[in-house]
Amino acid sequence: MSTQLEPPVSGENSLDSFVLRFVREADDVSRPTAWHGVIRHVQSNRERAFNHWTDAVSFINEFVNIVTGESAA
Repeated sequence: MSTQLEPPVSGENSLDSFVLRFVREADDVSRPTAWHGVIRHVQSNRERAFNHWTDAVSFINEFVNIVTGESAA
């Protein structure tokens, strides 16, 4: 489900919220603890699973330009 959000009108604040869930798997004690996560953009309800932090940051960057702090919409 993809929802197109309207960009904020000039002078208005923009808010983007994300929920991160980290799942730690400790089934095999002979190897380091494996983990994975899911990130959700609250306003659009879009989610993406990730195994590497860079994948989560890439998802965030679809909504917020992390370098400049401006909305990517």
